[in-house]
Amino acid sequence: MRDPDQFDAFYRDARERLLAQTFALTGDLAASRRAVRDAFVVAWHRWRKLSQHEDPESVVRPHAWKLAQHRHTARVWHRDKNISPDVKATLDALGRLSAHQRRALVLTQLAAVSMPQMAREVGVPLEVAERELQHGSTQLSLALDVQTPALRSRFDDVAASVSGTVRWQRATIVRRAGAARRRTHTAVGVVGAVTAL
Repeated sequence: MRDPDQFDAFYRDARERLLAQTFALTGDLAASRRAVRDAFVVAWHRWRKLSQHEDPESVVRPHAWKLAQHRHTARVWHRDKNISPDVKATLDALGRLSAHQRRALVLTQLAAVSMPQMAREVGVPLEVAERELQHGSTQLSLALDVQTPALRSRFDDVAASVSGTVRWQRATIVRRAGAARRRTHTAVGVVGAVTAL
């Protein structure tokens, strides 16, 4: 049985963190917000299995990131005009890093995951992930003209710039969309099976 209260608590707890991470990856707040919302719709669709996972956020995060990056690359660069110059500089510098470096930095600075988990989510062996993180940190600190330990405050500024700026849909609306998605998938499966017969 899927527990709506458990899902609602997860949604309220994780949505701001996932928004900050996807925003740091893309610099596109609108695409990030939609991606996080849609990732939670899929999470409710799969909540029976996902709720058994030790860290459901680590399952939802890659999907949100993938959606945000897809939507961002499919659109002309969009940046909120109200962000501070420091946040803009951080996003611009992150945008010049490789995808692996950017992901490694966001995971270690905004998601606070272990190094093995970071490597797994980036999709490379641990040694490669550590090297990408080191190179990315060095390049970012040079681009921003700050010491490497000061990068954490720059990421905190990025997260703070989106905190409380998004009006989130109620969890019940997200769950309803997830249920509709499940019904659609079931109907398509039935039609496909009947057609195959």
